[in-house]
Formats: sequence, C-alpha cells, structure tokens
Amino acid sequence: MICLTHLEVCPCCYHVSLKVCEFDEPYPRVEATCLCCGYSIKDRALSHYDLDFKNILELLSKKQIGQICVDNLCGSTNIIRLIDEGSYKEFRCLDCGAEWNSKELQYAIKNVKKVWECLKKEEIEDCVRAQEGECPICKNDMGHKRNGYLIEISCDLCGFHNVYDEKIPNFDVSQIDCKEYQKAETPG
Repeated sequence: MICLTHLEVCPCCYHVSLKVCEFDEPYPRVEATCLCCGYSIKDRALSHYDLDFKNILELLSKKQIGQICVDNLCGSTNIIRLIDEGSYKEFRCLDCGAEWNSKELQYAIKNVKKVWECLKKEEIEDCVRAQEGECPICKNDMGHKRNGYLIEISCDLCGFHNVYDEKIPNFDVSQIDCKEYQKAETPG
C-alpha cells in the first residue's frame, strides 16, 4: 500500500496545510489531516465494514432475472423483458427507463462472491482493487462523486457505500495564524 502525500488548502482554515495521503490499494482511499487547525477526514478500510453479502447477492439475483429495477434509487417492480434468448435477457424499467442485461448482473455476482471469499480468508488486498469510478465490491462502473478530498463511493447496483470519519475543529478557525503555512484567498 503506497501513500502519495501532498499539501492542499484546508476547507476549514484555508491554509495550505492539509496533508493529503492518497492510497492506491486496496481501492482508492484518502486520508487528510490539517497541520494547522486539526481538521481531518478519512474513510474506513473495507475490512472494517459490516457487509451482508447474502443480501447483496440476493438483491443482484433479483435484478438479474428482472424482478426489480437495476437502480437501487428506483427499486421499481414495473419491469418488462425486452430480449429473452436462452440465458441472456434484457430488461427495461418502465418507471425510470433503466435498461440492463443478465450478463452484466452475472459479472457483478461473480465479483461479489470473489470479494466475499477474500474477506473470509482475510486477503482483502488481493481482490478489492477498483479502477476510478468503479465499485470495489461488484465492479459496477458508477462514476465517482467527491466529498471534499474523499471519493464518495455509492453503488446503485449492489448498494455498497463507503463510510468515512470527519473531524471538524470546534473552535473559531478564522483566528488561527499558522505562519509556516501560506493562507489561501478566502472564497467569495
């Protein structure tokens, strides 16, 4: 696990004093601590999550056979089958318009089972590698959202989302003068 560190502007005190550590594995993770005001944010490693793999697999199986919408935000059961050719099927949700096929879901199920086995064997670094914008559990291409310096992972396919801890200073940071760190221009 390699940590690339650099300094950025702290979102609390606006000094260039936020030490950001970007880890490359087991999946994109970030830890950041302000050397001036003490602000910090970090996401929890996947091994500290309480994931219910049986529920995740059950949810993906229902999506694979077209019982519920592929998008967790919709969750509709108003689904039509577009193509039915042997084991390959395509579906469309009549409520949100999402389209998916059984092959995509089979790939996601295979990846979830692989991650589950790795967690059982405590070999998480060997299989939880995600590309940018990819869910570390099912490998769904979900894009990525930023929450400050963290990449927020929220997969609409398998339901995985990362958990992070943020500590905001409980004092007036505008009065801090850290002479060793340059102050950025205040926004606005």
